[in-house]
Amino acid sequence: MTSIDLALQAHHPMLRQKWKTVILASLGGSLELYDFIIYGVFAREIATQFFPATDPVASLIGAFGVFALGYMSRPLGGVILSSLGDRLGRRVVFLVSVLAMSATTIGIGLVPGYAAIGMAAPVLLVMLRLLQGFFLAGELPCSITYVVEEVPGRASTVSGLVIFCAAAGILIATLVSLVIHSTLSADDVLTYGWRIAFLFGGVIGLLSYWLRTSLEESSEFQQLRSHKVKRPFRRVLAEYPKQIVVGVGVAGIVNASNSLLFVVLPSYMALVLHADPRLVSEGQNIGIATMCVSLLLFACLGDRIASRHWHRLGTILMLAGSYPFYALLTAQRLDVIAAFTIIGAIGGLVNGSYAFLLADLFPTEVRFSGIALSLNLATVIFTGATPFLVTQLLHATGSPAAPGLYLTGVAVIALAAGIGLKAMGGRIDRAGTIAGAA
Repeated sequence: MTSIDLALQAHHPMLRQKWKTVILASLGGSLELYDFIIYGVFAREIATQFFPATDPVASLIGAFGVFALGYMSRPLGGVILSSLGDRLGRRVVFLVSVLAMSATTIGIGLVPGYAAIGMAAPVLLVMLRLLQGFFLAGELPCSITYVVEEVPGRASTVSGLVIFCAAAGILIATLVSLVIHSTLSADDVLTYGWRIAFLFGGVIGLLSYWLRTSLEESSEFQQLRSHKVKRPFRRVLAEYPKQIVVGVGVAGIVNASNSLLFVVLPSYMALVLHADPRLVSEGQNIGIATMCVSLLLFACLGDRIASRHWHRLGTILMLAGSYPFYALLTAQRLDVIAAFTIIGAIGGLVNGSYAFLLADLFPTEVRFSGIALSLNLATVIFTGATPFLVTQLLHATGSPAAPGLYLTGVAVIALAAGIGLKAMGGRIDRAGTIAGAA
């Protein structure tokens, strides 16, 4: 047996350990979108419990207002947690963020309603949502940073796996909602059923925390212990402002298109196009499942063909096809199931590539801070604003195809941002580990 054979045999256990580490790091991302969806799914019940009013619309506005507040604390959380991650290490932020996020999720499930403690109920709900958003801001950027540094030779694949797990959190949320609504009466769902969903999410988080305690610091960060940056966030702003702008544009198309798929499109089809709500719900689940498969496929392809090409292709398809797509939809010349499937398949192009592209914009010593700032700014600007802007555009233009106009505009921004990817990227050293990670 040659020395090369012995080296390969010794290397295989290390590779298996690295992939196990990647999977553990990725699982926490499912909490992010689980939380995002589960609050919206049970918004009516939360509104009744915490914002009682004679007008149900006013009550619902209160609940969605608290939902939006969760995004307000994300930029601050992203700055603080990412700075700690670039100074103290990825592992400590991993553990702190998922533990705190789990605690706040459980807290929402346990906090008494307005009937029990009066105004203290909505105040506590607001505080918990702010804390939830704060700690959530570090979860996905930390996961992306960790996996690309652990297996840089397959950086596109492993970062795509993080996004795949995050998207899978939506499917978990819809399944939990289906089980609760199928097994409990409407009154029981209103009284305590919605709380089960939050408690379940918290328990998943605690399980994730326990699994992550076995993780070690990422390999790349360990090599930088003598070169750590004291003020990483300040350095990102001073030395990488163009990368931040590009990162926001690259992530913006993902946030906008996902917000349309997860939040706007179901209500739009049911209320504007008068589609069967059951068919819409079925189509949405098929669309999400299609996107999960599609994004993982294009993430894997990104290790062979540059990820920026897949992102650009997805952006161009949205730019050229969004308005015609919605025009066909409003003319009822496109089947609901087919529509969601198309959205999921094309969405996979940008969802499967953007995490790697963000990581590739920043060097190791400030990578966490750069990803967190780009990702959280894009989330605040595009995810939070999309439902409102699309609704306003529908009202202002009177055109049922208005969502297509909105996504076309966002695609122009993303395409412009993508021009700088080749010149500004290349920060992940993949050459030395591609063969070993195969």
